[in-house]
Amino acid sequence: MSKIEIINRALLKLGEPPVSSVNDAAFGRVYDIIYKDVKDLLLSSYPWRFAVGVRELAMCEEKFGDKFMYRLPADCLLLLKVFGAEKMALDEVRAVSSQNYEIANNCVVTGVKGGIRAEYVKIIEDDGMFPLLFREAVAAKMAAELAMRLKHSLTIKQAMETEFFTLIRQAELNNEIMKDVELVPENSWVLVREVW
Repeated sequence: MSKIEIINRALLKLGEPPVSSVNDAAFGRVYDIIYKDVKDLLLSSYPWRFAVGVRELAMCEEKFGDKFMYRLPADCLLLLKVFGAEKMALDEVRAVSSQNYEIANNCVVTGVKGGIRAEYVKIIEDDGMFPLLFREAVAAKMAAELAMRLKHSLTIKQAMETEFFTLIRQAELNNEIMKDVELVPENSWVLVREVW
């Protein structure tokens, strides 16, 4: 489904006639702006599985004080997690989640020297990659955004917001949106026992 088809789904929800192009429509420029904003908002607010990627980051030559810098991917919309490497006995290496990082100059800044991987939400330019629930959620959210401008109705806006949240809930139930799972570190029971 293309951008114009998703915009037309939003217009259909409001009882408005479809458009053949955003250039031909009276509010075409507004439709285009709202579409891009809503799409990026949904991608970054809910980590949809189809838009999440993991990539090893390249270390930059410059440093940030005594810390190392790793360049974020060009298609990174939102950084979700950073994984470093932890040395174990007998030179065994395993990935661990890193909470000690900052973002500066479009880079991840961390004390980890051995390389890092990032889990992030990608910018998706190809609208054909969108699953059905994502497309419908974008259309419902667009309809809610356009309700006051086109229909001057708070009731219609609220109905579209309700439909939007219903679609998000369905996507969560279908496991199309990732749930953040906090990893319990090894020996955590020992640490808890020591606190008591």
